[in-house]
Amino acid sequence: MAGECVGKGLHTLLMPYDHRYRMHQRLQSSYLNNRAAQTYTPLQDLESKQLLVDFLSTNDFSACYSRYSSSMIMSLAYGKRFIRGGEQQLKRIQKVVENFIRAARVGVWIVDALPVLNYLPKLIAPWKRYADDLYAYESDVHGENFISAKESSSWNWSKQISSKATDGGSDDYLRNISSLELAYNLGIIYMAGSDTQTITLEFFTVAALLNPQIMHKAQAELDAVVGPDRLPTFSDSPNLPYVHAIIQEVLRWRPFLASGMPHAVTQDDEYMGYRIPKNSLVIANHWALGHEEEIFPNSEQFRPERWIDDPSLPIFAWGFGRRSCPGKHVAINSLFIIIARLLWAFDIEHAYEEVMINGELKHVRCEVDPLALEQGMSSRPVPFKAVFKVRSPKAQEVVRKEWEESEKDIDVVLEGIGNTQRETKFG
Repeated sequence: MAGECVGKGLHTLLMPYDHRYRMHQRLQSSYLNNRAAQTYTPLQDLESKQLLVDFLSTNDFSACYSRYSSSMIMSLAYGKRFIRGGEQQLKRIQKVVENFIRAARVGVWIVDALPVLNYLPKLIAPWKRYADDLYAYESDVHGENFISAKESSSWNWSKQISSKATDGGSDDYLRNISSLELAYNLGIIYMAGSDTQTITLEFFTVAALLNPQIMHKAQAELDAVVGPDRLPTFSDSPNLPYVHAIIQEVLRWRPFLASGMPHAVTQDDEYMGYRIPKNSLVIANHWALGHEEEIFPNSEQFRPERWIDDPSLPIFAWGFGRRSCPGKHVAINSLFIIIARLLWAFDIEHAYEEVMINGELKHVRCEVDPLALEQGMSSRPVPFKAVFKVRSPKAQEVVRKEWEESEKDIDVVLEGIGNTQRETKFG
């Protein structure tokens, strides 16, 4: 349903592993590899500073996380920021994400259980008619964003991959690739990155509420390394091992994909006595792997120290092998700068609300259930409340001052990124 009916074979996440997929993989690697990811830190610096300022006036943390994730990838891919978080263009892309999640849900569509039904004509295959509507909408969104980005004045991914396609060399497929297929190459990265970063930050917030001692330990590390007069920066990263351990533990404890993306074996295989024929669908259970007691004792306990004790522990959230998440380097940098700065500036506390109990109005703490999850293609916490309380007047002053002094013109920020890549003969 998702790959053939809705995506018309253009969704890179669901493409078979062949020359066409490898070509898309090379394109995505050109702007998502580790070297490229390090050039995007000025944009992540800007977006995370707005995130902190927004938290001074609202406790709608999920909306703030979503604005950051969406704006960061929108800027890189298409050269445009989301400043408010309620822009019409953002709403359109969010609808595309929701449609894909609906189409990709396991057990919903009969054609996924019985693929032979996909040969039926649309007249007696209602899922095909519905899928055509979804495809028409998402192809318009991806195509319009791509065309608009190529016409913008600043550097962006759309311009970069268009240039690479034009200079495709001996690769006939790349030289003749359609503009729409290039648009999907970027659109899928936007869809994946904006949602997964937001979910991971929501799970971080759950962990901070349930484990205040861990939050305080991280804050002690930040206070010792950074001090009270400035925000944490990327240059502080090597000196903040506990912050990095928190990120690893969030990804283990509550992976954004409880079950991984579908893979297929390319040849007959055998595992623990089970025969796995060629082309069989294989799905890795990220949740179970991250809660394997032999590797992660007391696995349901949120304990970042396990990553300090053994930095070689495996991490499963990014997937495996040749189809692992191409955007993980960008995502890790975002998670680091956001979590470090949030913990430096704020205490994360339980919210309270007035509740009538036996005719008496009481001040009741809003509890958070770590196992209350919304199930779909991705797994995220059900909506919950939290309060981000600024740690001191000095912290508030620093947050406002650093935001006021930031370069906010996205064209200037992106051109700086493009110049960095050109100066290093990269990109």
